[in-house]
Amino acid sequence: QIMDVGTAVTFVKDDERWLGKLIIAAVLVFFSFLLIPIPFLAGYSLAVSRKVMNGDPEPLPEWDDWGKLFMDGLYVIVAQFVYTLPFWILACIGFVATIGFGGLSEVSEDAAAAGILATFGVMGCLVILLWLALVFITPAIYIQYVRTDEFGACFRFGEILGMARDYLGDILITVVFALVASLVIGLITGVLSAIPCLGWILSLVISALAGPWLLASIGHLYGQIAAKMGGKAEKMAT
Repeated sequence: QIMDVGTAVTFVKDDERWLGKLIIAAVLVFFSFLLIPIPFLAGYSLAVSRKVMNGDPEPLPEWDDWGKLFMDGLYVIVAQFVYTLPFWILACIGFVATIGFGGLSEVSEDAAAAGILATFGVMGCLVILLWLALVFITPAIYIQYVRTDEFGACFRFGEILGMARDYLGDILITVVFALVASLVIGLITGVLSAIPCLGWILSLVISALAGPWLLASIGHLYGQIAAKMGGKAEKMAT
């Protein structure tokens, strides 16, 4: 079954109370610099995915169970952080190696410069490869949690990697959609922001609503992948 990107883009307006729900999300996006709203937003996207997976005819959730939204979002954010630990380890290794080669400058500046450049080159390649892997693993983490409702399930590395491999095409569609949509939104708001007064107002309004809309659309696509996998997974015996 082909991913239904069109429905993911338009489903929000099928809800009678879509504007109010998006405004709540927009307020959270505005205050996201405080960090606390971020788990709520991630949890809301997961709630969209869960509704789509279950075939709910009204997949845009209510902002009612704030506790669950927060905890769901927090779980996947923590899981994502754990998966990024190799990145931070590589960064630390690169930092230590740079300091070490810097000490060679007393002996040979050319050797020190060559060592630092080589270190940055190798570390840069490894970081890019790791980032590309995380781009495809992150959707698998979200979908795994949606299907299981278990924090521990996010660390069944075999299942996560298997999902990223088996549904690579669907995940790629989601990733490309997110990148293209972000670029288009950025282009539109950038052009409008160059127009005094009215353009500034329109740019702020579009920016405020586009973030929650994109969050919901990506959640819808994740939910489609979860539905393809057979919906909710059975919990593993303890």
